[in-house]
Amino acid sequence: MAEHDQGEARRHGRLWRRVLAGLAICVALLIIFHRPILVAVGRQIALRYAAKQHLKIDFRLEGNPFSHLTARNFHAFPTGPSPIESIDIDQLYVDYDLLGFARHGLSRLFENVEARSARIVLNPSKAPLRTRPPRPQLKLPRFFPERVRLKNATLVVRNQPEDFVAEGVDLDLDPRHPGELRVEQLQLPSGDSWSRVSGQTSYTNKNLILRDLILSDQEQLRLLNVDASRIDANVLTLNLNCIIGGGQLSASAGLSETQSSLNAKVNLAAEKVRAESLNRFLVLPEDYLSGEIERLALNAAGVIDAPRTWSGTLSLDVSDVDRPEIHFDRGILEISAEQGRAVLRSADIVQDVNNFHFWGGIELPDKIGNFGRTPSGFEIAGTAPDLERLTAGTPVALTGSAQFTGRIDIVNAEITAALGVAAEPVGFSGGMIDKLNCTLRASKVIEAAGGPGSATPATTRKPWFADLRTAMDFDLTGIRYRDYIVDSAEGSLNGSDDTLGLDRLNLRRNQNELNVRGRYRLPAEVGKFASQPAEVDVALNAPEAGDFWVADSPQRVSGPLQLASQIQWKQGIASGQIWAFGANLRMRDLVFRQLSTQCSISNSIIYLNDFSATLNDTDFVNATGTLNLRRPHHYSGKVSANIANLSTLQPLLRASGNQNELAGAVRLSWEGSGDAQTFKNSGQLKLALEKGRYGNLQSLRANVDASYSPEGLDVPIIFFATSNMDFQAIARTKADMRPQRLGRRACPATTICELRVRLYFHSIYLEESRDQGCSHSVVWQSVCDISI
Repeated sequence: MAEHDQGEARRHGRLWRRVLAGLAICVALLIIFHRPILVAVGRQIALRYAAKQHLKIDFRLEGNPFSHLTARNFHAFPTGPSPIESIDIDQLYVDYDLLGFARHGLSRLFENVEARSARIVLNPSKAPLRTRPPRPQLKLPRFFPERVRLKNATLVVRNQPEDFVAEGVDLDLDPRHPGELRVEQLQLPSGDSWSRVSGQTSYTNKNLILRDLILSDQEQLRLLNVDASRIDANVLTLNLNCIIGGGQLSASAGLSETQSSLNAKVNLAAEKVRAESLNRFLVLPEDYLSGEIERLALNAAGVIDAPRTWSGTLSLDVSDVDRPEIHFDRGILEISAEQGRAVLRSADIVQDVNNFHFWGGIELPDKIGNFGRTPSGFEIAGTAPDLERLTAGTPVALTGSAQFTGRIDIVNAEITAALGVAAEPVGFSGGMIDKLNCTLRASKVIEAAGGPGSATPATTRKPWFADLRTAMDFDLTGIRYRDYIVDSAEGSLNGSDDTLGLDRLNLRRNQNELNVRGRYRLPAEVGKFASQPAEVDVALNAPEAGDFWVADSPQRVSGPLQLASQIQWKQGIASGQIWAFGANLRMRDLVFRQLSTQCSISNSIIYLNDFSATLNDTDFVNATGTLNLRRPHHYSGKVSANIANLSTLQPLLRASGNQNELAGAVRLSWEGSGDAQTFKNSGQLKLALEKGRYGNLQSLRANVDASYSPEGLDVPIIFFATSNMDFQAIARTKADMRPQRLGRRACPATTICELRVRLYFHSIYLEESRDQGCSHSVVWQSVCDISI
């Protein structure tokens, strides 16, 4: 039986070998006689892949699909979001080794790549948004053909303010003999451009060397070396030596690929390099870097995305940094890292007599995303004897001197900060503070970065103010701002999560005191600050309000004044109350015997229950009314005023710089209501002026009696008179709501207006005659009736 089974197995083995041999013969025949079919299949695969990338391509493909292919008249343009704007290539030849690819991967696939008359235009801003993996794997590039040849190639990358352009590029990388790189036109995004740029090249065993690429006397590439000779062993080395910004810069890097990342060893050195020149080559805004790099030395090693493995040192010395937000003469930075800890040995900023010092350390995390959560501690100390120099170029221009101290710590993923400022005296636009002390304390739990697979996905992240605690205390003495004086201002603020509170703000001047307290609820969305709940309490007790002004201030109001208000804002609705009272308030020679007001607010409607200002037994102003704070801002009100002698208001004109004489008696009565936003208003107005005077105008009289409504205006009495003129008028308007027609066209409602004006000029003038002197009195009368 055993021999029989073995015989059956041998027969089945021979049968399978014959089947496999037959299949091999069929494949060989297909390769030999059906090469066009395989080329057509390859073209269709390329078309489908391009369509998935939102590209439409067209080309003619020929060659042997197992060793080399040539694409002629290749054209590509986007059909949707794509970073590729256009690709046009007259001829693209690719010689490849499928056996080498199968044995060693992509690095051994391409043997020869040639492109003639190629133009590629890229626009990175048009790239589609893609979901970033939680931890992208870093890999070395693998495209290193044995030979590369470009003839009349152009690359354009859209950018701001100008595009990057490399036009007319000729490059021949042949391992058998040296070559040359020629660029007819080179333009950087900064707008700098050069013509007919060239350099010497060599490319032996995939070791690219580019030498002596000279752009100008200040920018020269002496050596660029990209050594991919050991790319099969997952190793790539880079070397750079150049003149940039008039200084020397050299760099080298060794990269090796690990199972999930890249291990790097980097060395960088620079001397006497103008930092502004780096902006153009690093594609940074024009004024992003400034000053001069006196010395830069970096020696670092470790896995790129594993900070805990980093080790090395960084030393930086810069001078004459001049940016809109900061100016300093010299800055020195020293950092070292080893055994999972980075130490900021020193960071010194010197600005003439002002100087700041930073130092501290941080435990390096296992992932870059965990920066800010590992234990850390940093301190700051600074002295600024010249605040004017420190704040030059900023919106807040200060003078004086100040000292700063602070500390930032991170423990158990919670950051705490404390900052103290002491200054004296401090000058600012229009004012001065004799002494200032301020302390700020804050803490916040640092939330772990959310992402796919994390315990706290982005959809459940806390609002920005969660676990935020803040506290600030300040004490200011000797405050002067324009004509105002305050002896001291003390206050404290605190915040807990979404609640921000002003615990106290006390302003004192002699025996006068102003107290303010308040609360505010922070919004989860920054754009909703105006609709958040808030409350504020204000109390003023001023036995002599004039103490808040300098003695010779034209706006000075003296006398006792009291004020109190409590206002709340919840769910977009305001409520509260306000009252004020003053007696014998004086502004220059104007005296208010009594001034009082009382308002209440309910459901966002302000009720002015009382407003009265009494000058004496006969002169007064009274008002009541309502105003809805919500649109269309409906209002109603009543105002009455009687001033027996307008000269009592003369100090108000003097305070505004008006020196004209004022006299007369005036009576005013108004009552009305409506919507302030839509101008749908109705009311009545009565105004009478007797024996008035303003400057050179004397014997002024006026009488106005008017009523108005959305339907029309009725002013039966308009009278105005001076010593040499009388003006009388009657005005009426009425809205006709009936639609009118103009030909075939319907017109909206119209307004009918009637205006009657009678004007008298009565003046006396003298006219001297050569024969005899004479005096004439002439009276002019004009009557005009207008109806529309």
